[in-house]
Amino acid sequence: MSERVKIEIYDQTYHIAGDLQSDYVEELAAYVDGKMRDVARSTGTVDSVRVAVLAALAIADELHALKQGRD
Repeated sequence: MSERVKIEIYDQTYHIAGDLQSDYVEELAAYVDGKMRDVARSTGTVDSVRVAVLAALAIADELHALKQGRD
């Protein structure tokens, strides 16, 4: 069954529907929000799209490093 979860990332509200547990979705949202705020703080960037792209790159780098560490 699909569960709807209300989350907030970088001062924007999203309603997410899916099969994931709401606590897990909220945890993911908090992680993304924190990463975006870190990027904004460290770069001085105020454009939310640029902040989102830079945060996505940082998260992709973390994932890539973890994958390489397992190989």
